[in-house]
Amino acid sequence: MAELTFYKDYKNNEELRKSFNDLATLVFGLSFEDWYQKGYWNNRYIPFSYVEEEKVIANVSVNLLDFVIEGEKKRAIQIGTVMTYPAYRNRGLAASLLNKVLKEYENQYDYFYLFANQDVLGFYPKFGFTAVDEYQFSMNYSKSYTDKKGIRKLDGNNCDDLSFIYCKVQEHL
Repeated sequence: MAELTFYKDYKNNEELRKSFNDLATLVFGLSFEDWYQKGYWNNRYIPFSYVEEEKVIANVSVNLLDFVIEGEKKRAIQIGTVMTYPAYRNRGLAASLLNKVLKEYENQYDYFYLFANQDVLGFYPKFGFTAVDEYQFSMNYSKSYTDKKGIRKLDGNNCDDLSFIYCKVQEHL
């Protein structure tokens, strides 16, 4: 294995961003490139990655968020995009990156949280994370309801819908 180099917040480095997206596509079936091109990858989404020969091989990202909880402003970090190329797994790379994140933001944020699938639930308690119940609320979507109430499903690929969502979020920051 060649020497690994640590990089962080490299969204404007086209080669590393492409490699990051290749890994995200392999592991999660998604790419952040469209998000970047539309200007939504801002300074509050920060990847922490190990790179080997200009190829991102492991990553842990942070989303810096602000919440209002019971009338009080709170700062939070969502851990996400935790991923490693299959050939590099079980070498402690994700753990090392997560430790870098926790150390860098220690005592600066009120909350650290993440969403994990069943396959990795045993990984996060080693870092002090505990499982909590998650609730999901939904309603049936029907065209007749939409017509009566002027409600429609937003499309994340539609520029107007993305702009609407972005503006609504900015209004509440």
